[in-house]
Amino acid sequence: MIALWDLGNVVIRWEPETVLEMFGLNQEQTNYLRDGLLGHPDWLALDRGVTTEAAVAERLVNESDLSMQQVLRCFDLVRESMIDLPLSLDVLHRMKAAGIPMYVLSNMPSANAAYLRKRDYFKLFDGVVVSCEEKLLKPEPAIFELVLQRFKLNAADVYFIDDSLPNIDAARSLGLQAQHFHRTDQCYATLHQAFSL
Repeated sequence: MIALWDLGNVVIRWEPETVLEMFGLNQEQTNYLRDGLLGHPDWLALDRGVTTEAAVAERLVNESDLSMQQVLRCFDLVRESMIDLPLSLDVLHRMKAAGIPMYVLSNMPSANAAYLRKRDYFKLFDGVVVSCEEKLLKPEPAIFELVLQRFKLNAADVYFIDDSLPNIDAARSLGLQAQHFHRTDQCYATLHQAFSL
């Protein structure tokens, strides 16, 4: 069996409300960034690689009372919030030791992907597909098909681990095995069992 990992909320922490708290802004500004950045179509455009942080920052500054320095700091804080999940790293290392092929399929902006690729555990993966580099997003079938074709994988042999139910449903519709991940002891136990770790 082959493991296909999402990153956010599976290997690294991704908690938008925690990120918003880190900004240290007033309530009005926090609410604005919830909708104007993290919940805005521009965030998906960043994930798809069809806009830039600079372009989004300019819009945010023009639409709000935030300064460019504050907005750019927000982007930095998003990256700093992406803390590795120790139990997931343990599973990664166990899989590698067991000789299990491992790949990544993640929706992520280019700056965040570059930030994460510096981490040692990226050497454990046999291949990485990030949405911004392909101009495709999960749960679009095309990005799953790209992974299968690029790495010459048989869908039935792939076990996909993701925290988003629409992504899980899309993977299953293409014949992949998939686990809806919740960062619970039960989810980790299921992973251990699935891969005989």
